[in-house]
Amino acid sequence: MKAMLLILSIFFASTLSACKPLIKQMAALSGPVRISAPEADGAEPAVANAPDGNVYVAWINHSAKSQADVMFARLGSDGAMQGSGMRVNPKAGTATAWRGDPPTIAVAPDQTIFIGWIARVESGSGHATDIYISASRDQGRTFTDPVKVNDDKNPADHGMHSLAIGQDGRIYVAWLDERNVPPMPAMDMNTNQGAGGHRMETNREVFVSYSTDGGRTFSTNKRVAANVCPCCKTSLAIAPDGRVYLGWRQVLPGEFRHIAVASSTDQGQTFSEPKIVGDDQWMIAGCPVSGSSMTVLTDGTLRVLWYSAGKNGETGIYSSDSKDGGKTFAARNLVSKGETRGTPVLLSATSGTIAVWEGDENILTAALRQTPSEAYRISKGELPAAVQTSASLLAAYVGKVDEHRAIYVITVNRPN
Repeated sequence: MKAMLLILSIFFASTLSACKPLIKQMAALSGPVRISAPEADGAEPAVANAPDGNVYVAWINHSAKSQADVMFARLGSDGAMQGSGMRVNPKAGTATAWRGDPPTIAVAPDQTIFIGWIARVESGSGHATDIYISASRDQGRTFTDPVKVNDDKNPADHGMHSLAIGQDGRIYVAWLDERNVPPMPAMDMNTNQGAGGHRMETNREVFVSYSTDGGRTFSTNKRVAANVCPCCKTSLAIAPDGRVYLGWRQVLPGEFRHIAVASSTDQGQTFSEPKIVGDDQWMIAGCPVSGSSMTVLTDGTLRVLWYSAGKNGETGIYSSDSKDGGKTFAARNLVSKGETRGTPVLLSATSGTIAVWEGDENILTAALRQTPSEAYRISKGELPAAVQTSASLLAAYVGKVDEHRAIYVITVNRPN
């Protein structure tokens, strides 16, 4: 998967629009505050808030020889760190992550914190990973032994995972899986012939599993779709009536890569036929490393947010709504013009929905409207995660310090 990044950087530099809208600076209410340790190489943040006002951040500390650890910190609603960061994975160095696949974090109605993360698998057959869920039932002071989610026996790659928890406490995990996908031979990056040390990526399949006992066990894994873009994050959202929505980037004939959504009305046991959200006409012989975000509004409307650089419309972030359970989607709405990096974040609150994303190495935000929205700059940084607190917007992101990466949090006003 990481081998694709060189291809992608060349692709985006040569083909994407250079549209750069005028951006206003948003005043910080607090921060930026560094939460990763000074000596750590911190990246891939994820964030969730709890009903008691706490905000929880997970991220990855990278070290030598491809070793990595899942880290966790608790913050107040004002962004002030409470205590110090702690390691989630029991055995040091066993985690793995990259910019397209950060950890996931969610808080259950009973205040239990769940963190999804990827572990390396020592295998003679090449790169392999497993998906784990760790739980804390004491506000992040301790974490239980991790529980493996994928149930296949042979080593395979599992990643681009997402996590969501229903009001009934049922935990859903979705991911991209290669257990049934034959690997492509190693190919030279220049000639596409022979074994040049780079493994080209094959399309994946979307799988899902759920837990009904607080993450102690997970159901038999279910395949939902095939021919899925291999390095675009999946997404999950749960409606008040319990309907589960699952999103991914589908590979269509002709190498078009469009956002698809399926839904389940029986608590993840079966899923509907996938529906393409928008006709972007984005044809790429590679991977955008950008998935979708979803939220369900108070009236039951499903809202989807994603990035497109297709020939149908301008390069930028788009949204679309479904009012019939994901059976049909309204015409796309252009949220903001310009290139983005990573998967945009969609947040929902009583004040409306807000997008947060990375554009030109800046963290940007905008309120979603029927016309292109005015974007505001939160901070310089990369790959944001964000939540809405009762009165503000809190973003966690990656910043650079003396050639090292670090995790920062900043609290700002919500865009109007």
